[in-house]
This record gives sequence, structure tokens and C-alpha cells, in this order.
Amino acid sequence: MRIFSVFAICAPLLVAASAHASERTHWDFPVADVHGMATQEVTPDRADIQLGVFADEPTAAQATSELARLSSALMQDIEAAGVARKDIRSRNVQVAPVYSEERDPSNRQIIKRSLTGFRASTDFVVTTAEVDHVGDIIGRLLTAHANRLNNVRFRVSDRADREELLLGKAIANARHRAELLAEGASMRLGELVALELNPEFAIGEADLPSARLEPGPRAIAVQPGQERIDAHVRGVWRLLPK
Repeated sequence: MRIFSVFAICAPLLVAASAHASERTHWDFPVADVHGMATQEVTPDRADIQLGVFADEPTAAQATSELARLSSALMQDIEAAGVARKDIRSRNVQVAPVYSEERDPSNRQIIKRSLTGFRASTDFVVTTAEVDHVGDIIGRLLTAHANRLNNVRFRVSDRADREELLLGKAIANARHRAELLAEGASMRLGELVALELNPEFAIGEADLPSARLEPGPRAIAVQPGQERIDAHVRGVWRLLPK
């Protein structure tokens, strides 16, 4: 639980401030400056599977032609797995030369580099609501035409709505803490004078549950786990004499 304190200019109520207090607004009356929070554990209801195909051929034209064949076949595999076309996105289409290298054994410096062919590749992002069957879907696609699996990321589709509900609970939590402070200081809670989201607690994409997997010929054990959704606020209430 985060520690909170009463801040005031009046000498009888002046409390030692935290390291961040100097960055905050100074009030000319006693206040309760608190953080409020609300948290919910949710099972993700969507999975984004990023996988793809690549083709190695002697020329760029041959690699591109083979990639076209493989990617078309993979699209059919994905739809056959029960994924709607609107939930399939193409990305990262590339054609690049492939080189072989000879290195000096004494210092590992490259002494010869030869062009051996070209690699054409593309990735697909497949979105599915069948989060309990992601391993089965991946296994089916890897045993068909997909030859690269990059990432699986789970998410909550109604995250924004849940955050809005939690925000109200976080404000209520902040007010409750402020009331406890007022009672402890033998004062009563007055009007709200400041309310803000605290960027210190911002949640980024890195917090979303994800899994990096190695391709395999059979169904892969993949579990969505639980995603924690947080809301944090800072509230400042005026303190009044009882």
C-alpha cells in the first residue's frame, strides 16, 4: 500500500514531505494529498498470433514467386482454422539478399562474402477470440505452410471500458483515504481542490501478457493467464476544523 501524508502550511499540521513534495502545488490551507487505486484481474479474451512464411531461392524473382504461393496457401490455412479474413493482417513483406561468409579463425574477421541467393518473407497477425485454443491453431498452421512463429500476445478487448469503471473506484478509494487522514487529524474533509491521473503508474504495452514460442509439429501448450488492469489517481481535499 502506498504511504500518504497530510500536507499543510500551517505549523501545527505541517508533516515531513516526500521526495516529490517540492514538485507539487503548495496550498495556503491544510490539505489531505493522497493516492487512490483500484485493480482488477481479468482473463484476456483475445489473442494476436504473429507468424509467417519465408522462401529461399537463387534469385529475387524466384523467391518472390515462391513467397506468393506460400502466403496464399497460408491464408487458406488460417481461414480453415476458423479465423475470419477481417481478423488477418499482413505485415513485414521483405525481399533480402542472403550471403555466406568466410572468417579468419584467428580474429573472426570476414575475409570473403558471397551472395548465395535471396529470402522473401512476410508475416501475418491473426486475431482470435478462441484464447483457450491458441496452441491448437498454432500447431495446425505450423504443420501446414507457416514456417515461422514470432509472437503470441494476449489482451483484453474491453480494456478501456474496464479502466473507466476502475477510475471511479480509484477516486472513491482516494476519498476514503483522505477521510481517514482527516479523522486522524481531528478534522473533517472539505471540498476537492485537485484531482489528476498519476503518470507514475501509467500502464504500457509491455505489461500485456505475451509468450514467445518455438515452432513444433504438435499443439503447443499456451495459456492466456491473468492480466491486471489498474487505475491510479491523486486527489487533494481541503481539511476543515470539526
